[in-house]
Amino acid sequence: MIPIILLIISADFPICAAAGFQQNPAVSFVNDQFYVFWIDARVSNRMGVYGARVTKTGTVLDGGGRLLYIDSASYSCDAAYDGSNFLIVTRNHC
Repeated sequence: MIPIILLIISADFPICAAAGFQQNPAVSFVNDQFYVFWIDARVSNRMGVYGARVTKTGTVLDGGGRLLYIDSASYSCDAAYDGSNFLIVTRNHC
């Protein structure tokens, strides 16, 4: 297990410590909070994209993250914000 950790002002803390593995985080700062997205294999080794919100003080609002997509996500994760919506992209196994 590799925990997803966000570093804020010299203090690190886990955002997700679920079983399986988590990798390739992408972080965006929008509307005064961090949005963290990552690749996660906690569900029967099926790769999915999870996300969590984190305040500027380091409070994780979505402990363990929320499942956003599950199928064949892997290799990388990136996020973009257009002022209203996030676009999360990942590369699958093709």
